[in-house]
Amino acid sequence: MTHIPDISVIIPSNQNQDAVCRLVQAICAQTVKPYEIVLVDSSNQGGVYPEKIGELCSVSGIKLIYEHRDIALPGDARNIGLVMAKGTLIAFIDVQTIPRPNWLETNSKILAGHSAAGTLGATCFSADTRFERLVRDAFYGVLPRRTLPGSMFKREVFEKTGRFIDWARAGEDTEWLLRLEVLKIQIRYSSVALVDYVGLIGLDLKQILKKWNRNYTASRELPHFIPQKLLLWSVFYPLLVLIAFNWNYLIAEWRMDSPMYVGHVTKIAAILPVLIYIIIRGLILPLQRGVQIRNLLPARFLGIVSVCFVADFVKVLVFSLPKGKHDATPINSTNLMP
Repeated sequence: MTHIPDISVIIPSNQNQDAVCRLVQAICAQTVKPYEIVLVDSSNQGGVYPEKIGELCSVSGIKLIYEHRDIALPGDARNIGLVMAKGTLIAFIDVQTIPRPNWLETNSKILAGHSAAGTLGATCFSADTRFERLVRDAFYGVLPRRTLPGSMFKREVFEKTGRFIDWARAGEDTEWLLRLEVLKIQIRYSSVALVDYVGLIGLDLKQILKKWNRNYTASRELPHFIPQKLLLWSVFYPLLVLIAFNWNYLIAEWRMDSPMYVGHVTKIAAILPVLIYIIIRGLILPLQRGVQIRNLLPARFLGIVSVCFVADFVKVLVFSLPKGKHDATPINSTNLMP
């Protein structure tokens, strides 16, 4: 049994006890085991950690620190964990991101072999049903994605970046990672997957719509979710349509023999953005994320486009509505940001 005494694993949780036990079991099965697990629990079942978790940690020689809060959004829970953790290396994992057995060993070797301040998670998204695979291919792809869950950082990183935003239900991890880029803090990442996200399994369209609405509502005040492009097109695209509508009148003077005359210009102006959206959402982005072309053609890409359109429509609605007083209210379900 190999331990690295400097590693503290922080887990924010508002999930059911079975899901937490599954995650702790995966941590206890690591080829290199951490010194401690810091579990910050805000679930309805919380107050006392399950006996099975205590047994797993005891057998594995891992110290368990358990903290229950009635309300602790993900960023707040991670901040609480940072205060309680004793390790000089801080590893983050979420309840529905299950680490593979070599997760801690690989990340600790990467940090030991380089001057980097941290490593990002390399996460693959699991899917069983046809619908789940559509969602995965539309938003995540099949290549490992760099995520905060599955990451490991030297403690001094937080002295430079500050803590996580504690009022956001979703998107706080992306906002913090952007701070690393702005501060030019050197970060490494594994080229192979070390973590599996299982939060898509068992979800249907109704559940995903509720999650999207919740997460976009909770995170829309974060800088990287400000709909700048949406605002731009709300001004710029009507201008393009106006120009297209008057093009032949102003430029070609309705002379069909003029080289500047464009037939059906208004129809082209109306249809072109739709075609661009379909190509980008249904083909280009999935291909960049590792989805094979044979899994997109001849018609599956239309299903992906449909899923993306629903998500983008929800985003437009949420970003267009006035902020409500319950925007940051925690909900006991998995964070899912497409």
